[in-house]
Amino acid sequence: MDHNEGQRPRLPDDADKANSTGTAALVAPWLLLSEQLTPLIGESGFCALFGRALRLSTARFEGLGSYESARTVAGSMMSLTRTLNEIGPEHAGAANGALLDTFTTLLSSLIGEALTKQLLNVAQAGAHGQKHGQEQK
Repeated sequence: MDHNEGQRPRLPDDADKANSTGTAALVAPWLLLSEQLTPLIGESGFCALFGRALRLSTARFEGLGSYESARTVAGSMMSLTRTLNEIGPEHAGAANGALLDTFTTLLSSLIGEALTKQLLNVAQAGAHGQKHGQEQK
């Protein structure tokens, strides 16, 4: 049993290093997305979808290929942080954007465009400091 089950995923401890490069800001929306999606598709479902999006995005951004797959959201975010730091700030934003586009396309094909947009809006609102409960009414 995972003792972290039910807890909000957070940035890995070494994410402080990423703050100086802006990588933490790139990973933060993923944490909010995982928070929205894991009750619906489970942590393993989120990690599987995330891993699939990464593999598909590697065709456009070769640097994403250094990502090491993980079975937990925290492990996935730690690996993504490490990968984006290795890519470097000049390409990390574009690579992360391509990854997010691929992820949302895959998600939309699974749960529909309307629900995908709603989840993204909630995650985006959370990224800007608004309360999640306000968006879900």
